[in-house]
Amino acid sequence: MSNEQAQEVSAGLSILHDFPFSIERVSNAVANTKKKHHYHNTYELYYLYSGERYYFIKDKTYHVKRGNLVLIKPYDIHCTTNFSKSGYDRCLIMFKKSLIAEISKLAEGVNLFECFDQDIHLIPLSFQEQAFVETLLSSMVNEYKSQSPGYMDFLKASMMQLLLIASRHVATSAADDDEDVSPSHKTVTSVAAYINNNYYEDITLESVSEMFFISPCYFSRTFKKRTGIAFNEYLNGVRVKEAQRLLATTPMGIAEIAEAVGYKSTTHFGRSFRSIVGMSPTEYRRIKKRPTR
Repeated sequence: MSNEQAQEVSAGLSILHDFPFSIERVSNAVANTKKKHHYHNTYELYYLYSGERYYFIKDKTYHVKRGNLVLIKPYDIHCTTNFSKSGYDRCLIMFKKSLIAEISKLAEGVNLFECFDQDIHLIPLSFQEQAFVETLLSSMVNEYKSQSPGYMDFLKASMMQLLLIASRHVATSAADDDEDVSPSHKTVTSVAAYINNNYYEDITLESVSEMFFISPCYFSRTFKKRTGIAFNEYLNGVRVKEAQRLLATTPMGIAEIAEAVGYKSTTHFGRSFRSIVGMSPTEYRRIKKRPTR
């Protein structure tokens, strides 16, 4: 494993190494209490066969039901949490841009990336689409496990069908709404959106609680319950993700970047960065600036 791969595997981050595709179906008879937020360098498709889940993506919570397809872009912080004590059955596909770029050439007049570029993450499929998608996913899981001759071509063709379905829905849908989540979810969504837009400000649990007229203790519990992420953990995640972008794309100094993303102390920035990424900001920049062969 390369250093770059190691840094993205640590602290809840995950990648696909050199392989551009993975698919996994998981059934849980009871609700899963192990929740961890993460982000990664791959696209993600999540399909729910049965049960209900809350899915927190970037700054918003979605109520995912049977037959829903969820779209997640690379580097969007996300986490699923329990809707009830009942179990669920889901399928998760992760794939790299290189896979889509290759199969996109086969879809004339359709941009398969577009379904990920819109402000739409949750797609409710019709009963007919559910039957088709579930049959397709079952075949994909079998192909991925057996790796029979030509299995990658089968997977690419199947992905094109899934993304075409998603693209057609996105083309005729409005932006996501949150009518089906509770008032506390909506409050958390508003706070998360505020953090994403103002991460460089002096944000604390107390200042946000005061801004949204909530007691800090109640808000701290509610934020963790609704997102699966502690408030400070989420704030640091948003700041560090932006710092990663600045380290990779600008000549700004470490102290300058720390201040730009909201840290008063370079030491605190370095500690937070290492706990999330698995290496120091300097090491991360060195890897990102290393010329590829």
